[in-house]
Amino acid sequence: MKKLLLLALILVLGSIPMAFAADTTTKKIKIAVKEFPPLVFKDFKGFCIDVANIVSKENNLDPEFVMFNSVPDLLEAVESGDCDMGFAGITITPEREKRVDFSQPFFESGLMIAVRNEPISQITSIGNAVLRVIGLSIILFFVGLTVVAHMVWWIERDDEDPLGFPTAYTKGIVDAYWWAVVTMSTVGYGDKRPKKIGGRAIAAIWMFIGIIWFAGLTATLSSALTVDRIRHGEIADLPDLYGKKVAVIEDTTSEEFLRYHNVNIVLTRSFDELLANLKEGRSDAIVYDAPPLMYAVKLDPTIKVVGKMFAEQRYGIVFPNTGGEELKELFDIGIMISRQNGEYQKIYGKWF
Repeated sequence: MKKLLLLALILVLGSIPMAFAADTTTKKIKIAVKEFPPLVFKDFKGFCIDVANIVSKENNLDPEFVMFNSVPDLLEAVESGDCDMGFAGITITPEREKRVDFSQPFFESGLMIAVRNEPISQITSIGNAVLRVIGLSIILFFVGLTVVAHMVWWIERDDEDPLGFPTAYTKGIVDAYWWAVVTMSTVGYGDKRPKKIGGRAIAAIWMFIGIIWFAGLTATLSSALTVDRIRHGEIADLPDLYGKKVAVIEDTTSEEFLRYHNVNIVLTRSFDELLANLKEGRSDAIVYDAPPLMYAVKLDPTIKVVGKMFAEQRYGIVFPNTGGEELKELFDIGIMISRQNGEYQKIYGKWF
């Protein structure tokens, strides 16, 4: 009897190392990803890749990342079982929940607007506005100046009066032009002045015209400068998108949001195409998730983000509706542990 008990104990103890060995064997999993800087890059780097690797390492998983070009393709791969899970910037929505299962949210985000960065200096802006306003006005000014100068010179010619206008055309008309300018500007230096009734009548009319002309020029110039500033910063927030061409990536929450708000959209297939669409002038603005837009702006000074984040959303890891429960639990717990031990914050700081 004792020999039998001893034999049973040896067998039990001998099986323990085998059980531990079975627990330490790695299991291969396929993770569907989509380019979504800085969460996922084409070379399989990024925030999501690092998080997936940490959780996989803690649970003896051997991840194989498979790149897809679009969110629908990624969801289809997980839904059909071609991949065990999907890990990128996938927004949790009721429509997607009907097709796949989501983990607990691992990232808070939202949508943002980006436009071309076309800085115009204040000097250039003022110069452009002045040229637009002065154009016809300067022609009318010189025509009026010429007519008034000739009329006053013709009426007030007098070589005997030192304050009059010389009868010689060359000298007299120069003095007449000078008088017309200082009179119109209401400076009135007093070196020349009309004495006859006709000359004084023309001077009075010319002074009133000068007051009206300068007031109109000032108002028009101020209006032009205001419009010029508005034109170069016309898209500053969400309401400014109405009436503009706005590029989005098809089958994304950006498209859903803008269609709901009746914004004129231009569809693109990828993030690179989205940025090219904006920079080449085929759209006035683009709308996409905040993380990739902020990262793109950091690298490319020709674009900039404007306004505040809107349509707040949360990203989740995608699993099949059936058969993915165990893997989902591992990643839910793994991400919670990484938040507690600081690993999540380290990865976040690395990419953001």
